[in-house]
Amino acid sequence: MPCCGMQCCLFRRRRRPALCPETTSSSDSASDSAEDVYHGKPEPASGKKQRRRQIHRILDREGVEFQSKGIFHVLQTRRTCAVFLLDFFHTVIHLPFPGLFAVTLTVYFACFAFFALFWIWFTDICSIGLDTYRDAFYLSVETQMTIGYGVPDPNFGECWEAAILIVVQTVVGLMLDATVIGVVFQKLANANARANTMIFSDTALLEVENSCTYLRFRVADMSFRPLSQATMQVYCVQHHRDTSQPRGIRVELAAMQLEEPDTDIHNGIIFLGLPAMVSHKIDYSSPLAPDVPSTVTGSPTPAEVKTYLGQSPYLEVLVLLSGTEESTGAVVEARHSYTLEDIFWNRTYGTCVSINGQGFHCVDFHAIHHTYALATQDPSGLGVHSVAHGVSHTFPAIVHDNALDSEDD
Repeated sequence: MPCCGMQCCLFRRRRRPALCPETTSSSDSASDSAEDVYHGKPEPASGKKQRRRQIHRILDREGVEFQSKGIFHVLQTRRTCAVFLLDFFHTVIHLPFPGLFAVTLTVYFACFAFFALFWIWFTDICSIGLDTYRDAFYLSVETQMTIGYGVPDPNFGECWEAAILIVVQTVVGLMLDATVIGVVFQKLANANARANTMIFSDTALLEVENSCTYLRFRVADMSFRPLSQATMQVYCVQHHRDTSQPRGIRVELAAMQLEEPDTDIHNGIIFLGLPAMVSHKIDYSSPLAPDVPSTVTGSPTPAEVKTYLGQSPYLEVLVLLSGTEESTGAVVEARHSYTLEDIFWNRTYGTCVSINGQGFHCVDFHAIHHTYALATQDPSGLGVHSVAHGVSHTFPAIVHDNALDSEDD
């Protein structure tokens, strides 16, 4: 089914977006200089020659379109499993469907078997006529599931024990049914599945403006009904070499202040009707900047940022986007991450918004991932340099020839 001129491929895992072709630098030795930050050959923030030991990323990137499934790859040891029994409902909800079915089947079977003991106990007193425990088990199932009775005397010989047992088992069965229905409903209506329609750019970019370095990436909502009151938190997990630690490594988790969306002016609310640009300015308070005394203010040079990131043992930027799904009122959290191998210098994002012949704004979700070298042009013919206007961020859009009518028409 066509979607704004592009084919919608939501369930097909396509190849990871490749960097658009460009001309390489004529001098390899210039890659280590400050000029390479601006005009040299694009390279990941991890550096070309830095060799690191294999460290698994904290947040996965194994979803469709190389997005995240929201799974944290963090091993937990020495857990107190007894605490999960205090939150049995959510523990069961988080089980996969095969596990949930097995638990439900076991609970129902145990309930039938438990009440079957009382039926076989009352068989002579109430003239039920049960000969074996199997007959009592069948009667227990028929009673709780209201299938129907196959006993000689439906009144159980006016036996009060049977009347109490029927009431107790029926009430227990209703409560069990309600619990199972609630668990299955919550499982099916899990708002986390809505996060699959949130698309983050495959790579993040380090752009230089006015001698300051900015970390930027894009996010868009593929749903026709974008999330309401969407907010974003960004964190940086990195390893520092520390000889005072037993293994010589210190793990640090730090929050990253966002310049866009501005929390002071827009309260951090992101409009997801169109692709949004998220920007973080790397100053000396940023976790992406080299360590300096607390009295030092301002921003490091792009060359200093490049050197610091290239020497970092490990760094991962975690992105958490949360909002309200208006149909159900449930809170949705989409997650994504960028390691140093996913962050690139010397590039900028291309055009992903166009205005078609009918005058509608159209978003190309594949083009959200496209980046180009600063020295090249977008194949659409438009400049790919994004322009910042105050606190808003704008980017060029493709306009078809017949999209806008002249004033004479």
